[in-house]
Amino acid sequence: MQITQSLSQRMEQKLVMTRQMIQSIEMLQLPLMDLQQNINQELSSSPWLEMMEGDPVMDAAQSSPALKATKEAEAAPDGEDPRLKRMEVLLKEWNDPLTRGERGMVRRMGEDDAKQEAMLNTAAPTITLEDHLTQQLHLSREEPRLKKLAEFIVGSLDDGGYLKVPLMDVFYKNDGFIRRAVVDDKVTEEEAELALSLVQSFDPPGVGARTVPECLLLQLRRLNEDVSFEEQLVEKHLEDLSHNRLPKIAKDMGVTMERVKEGLQRISHLNPKPGRLFGGARPQYVVPDVVVEEVEGELMIRINEHFLPSLRISADSLTLLKKEPKDSPVREYIMGKLGSAVWLMESVIQRRNTLFRIAQQIVDIQRPFFEHGPSHLKPLMMQEVAERIHMHVSTVSRALAGKYMQTPQGLFPMKYFFTGGFATADGESESNRAIMLKIQDMVKAESKDNPLSDQEIVERLKAENIDIARRTVAKYREKLNIPSSRQRKAY
Repeated sequence: MQITQSLSQRMEQKLVMTRQMIQSIEMLQLPLMDLQQNINQELSSSPWLEMMEGDPVMDAAQSSPALKATKEAEAAPDGEDPRLKRMEVLLKEWNDPLTRGERGMVRRMGEDDAKQEAMLNTAAPTITLEDHLTQQLHLSREEPRLKKLAEFIVGSLDDGGYLKVPLMDVFYKNDGFIRRAVVDDKVTEEEAELALSLVQSFDPPGVGARTVPECLLLQLRRLNEDVSFEEQLVEKHLEDLSHNRLPKIAKDMGVTMERVKEGLQRISHLNPKPGRLFGGARPQYVVPDVVVEEVEGELMIRINEHFLPSLRISADSLTLLKKEPKDSPVREYIMGKLGSAVWLMESVIQRRNTLFRIAQQIVDIQRPFFEHGPSHLKPLMMQEVAERIHMHVSTVSRALAGKYMQTPQGLFPMKYFFTGGFATADGESESNRAIMLKIQDMVKAESKDNPLSDQEIVERLKAENIDIARRTVAKYREKLNIPSSRQRKAY
C-alpha cells in the first residue's frame, strides 16, 4: 500500500472562543463578592470608567458632568465613535435602580444602611486554640526548654485539638530527602512526652490527645470524682458504646443495665473535640446573589448588586481624547481601553439578566417551596430550566455555581432547588429532599423504646403514596446522619 501526501481544501464551521465570550463566561460564574473584586481590578486599569460616590440611586437620577461631556464629544467628529455611544447606553442600564437592583420594585424608604448592617452582622474576632494554649504556656513556670518543645506541639494540633502526627515528628522536618531537627538533635522521647503532658494539662480538658479514647480519659481524670467505671467503659467498650450495645456491655462487665446507662450519661457530657470550642479561621460570610421577597402577597425577585460600584465616564479621558490627533499612540491606547470597558459592562449586565431569568423560573416552578417551606420542594432538573429560557444547560450550571438565594424560607444555594424525585401513586411527584424531610420528621416523632426500622419507614411512605425501596431509605437516612434503628434504641 502506497502512502502519499497531498493538499486539499475544505469548509467547516467551528466555534472560536473570543476574548469577549471568555470574559462573559468568567463573569457569569463569579459570586457577588468575587465579581466586585474583579470589577475593581478592571477599573484600576481602565481610564474610561470611574466610580461614583454616594447613593447610586441619587447619582443615577442626577445629571453627571461626564455624561454632558459625552454629548459634547459626540457632536465633534472625533467623538462619534459608536463604542462611546454604546457605553453611555450601558451606563444608564448599569446605574438604573429598576434594572440594577430592584427589578421593578420601588426603593423602600427607611431601608437600613447596608454598611451599618454589615458592620453589625460581622462577628468580633475570636481567640484561636493556638492563642489560648500559648497564653497558658507563657504563664507556666516550667523550664524554658520544656516550654519551647511544648510550643512546637501546640503549633502542630489540628482544629479539634488533636495531635495527629507522631510525637517525635513534631521536632523534625523533611528537607528533600534529609530529615532536619527544628530544635536540636538532642530531643529525647522522654522530653517529648513531658512536653506533651504539659500541653495536656492545659485548658480545655482533653487537648493534646492523640486518639478519641485518650481525649475522653484526659477529661475524666480532671473530674474530682471516682471515674474508674467510666474509664473502663472508654478503654474496653468504646466501640460497643458507639453502637448502642448496652446489654452486651452489662453482661461483659457483670453490672446492671442501669449502671451502664449511668456511666454512658457521664461520658456523653464529655467533648470529643475540645478544640472546636475556639475559633479557627475567620468565618466565611455568604452574600446572596439573588433576593426573593414577598411584597403584598407577591414574590418579587431582585439581583443583589449592592456591592457593585456605580460607574460614570471619566471626563478626563474625554478631554484627553479630544486633544489627541487621530494617529496618536495615546489615542489608540485610550480607544483600546474603551472597548475593554464596554466588554466588561456588557458581561456584567448579561450576568444580571441571565441570573434573573433563571431565578424567575425557579420561583415559578418552586412556588410551593417559597410559600410553605422545604417539604414542598418539587423535582426539578437544570435541563428543564435551560429549555424554558432557551439556553444551554451548561450555561445554567455555570450561572448557579457558588451562588446563593435569599428567600422567605432562609438562605439556600441556588443549586438546592434542583433535585430528582419520585412519582407518587396519585400522579403527583415528590422531590428527594422533601422525602428526606419526611424521613427526618418520622424519626423525630418515633418512640425511642421502639424506633422505626427502614422497612417500617418504607411502609409509612407507601401510605402517603410514595413508593421507594428500603435501600433508598437507608441511603437517605445515612445522608441525614441518622443512626440505624438499633443504634437509636433507648434501653
